Order: sequence, then structure tokens, then C-alpha cells
Amino acid sequence: MNRAYLCSAIEGLSSQYGYHFQLNGESHYPTTVCRYPAAFMSQPEFVSLEGRKHGRITYKVSLRLARRGAKLAAAERNRIIAEMEEQLMEMFIDVSNDERVAVVEELTIAPCSGLIDSHGAVAVEAKANVITIF
Repeated sequence: MNRAYLCSAIEGLSSQYGYHFQLNGESHYPTTVCRYPAAFMSQPEFVSLEGRKHGRITYKVSLRLARRGAKLAAAERNRIIAEMEEQLMEMFIDVSNDERVAVVEELTIAPCSGLIDSHGAVAVEAKANVITIF
């Protein structure tokens, strides 16, 4: 239940920022995106469990944001990357304020070095450990 709730919360936040959300495995990132801006989340990876009836579950979460990037000048690409980094920080801050989330730890955000599609999309990925409460 914590996994489904966490995915739903991140989907809702992505939608609030105007991203078309897709939940899939990392090996299934699409080679062509149907709709931009897009948010891709890998299935959260179960890391640890503390407690039996009440406790905490830690998940490793990866969220990638992407926007159209073909024919953009370098300055414009850098501006978009900075904007997406800020949005990812805000999303994970909002996740950490959720009543079922204890804390977000080890948040890293970096531009994606590889191509996400054949049209030169601009993409930024965030990875974090999210500790949920049950």
C-alpha cells in the first residue's frame, strides 16, 4: 500500500506541474515520447523495512522530467534544465511534507547525459530514498 500511495502522490505532483506522468521500469523508458512535458518514474525499489504492525518502509525513487529540446540554443537548454531542477526539488519537498512520508533522504538531481528520444529532449533526473510510515 505504501508503494501505491507513494506513486500516486508523485503522479499528482507531476500533474500539478503540468507533466504527463508515466510509471514504468527504467529499461522501458520510451524511445519516443508521445506528449511533452513528460515525467517518467521507475517502480520504487524496496530498500528496507522497520517494524511489524507499525513502522517504516524505505524506497529508492527515481523521477525523470523531460521537455522538448530540439533546436534550442545552449542558453535556453540551460535555463530549462535549471527550471526542471527547481521543480524536482519542490516536488520532493512536497513529498516530504506528506502525512505518510517520514523523510526524503539522499536527494540527487542531475541532467540526463543520454538521449531520451530521437528529437533531442532536455531531461533531468532526481533520485532519492523516501521513508514512508505505516
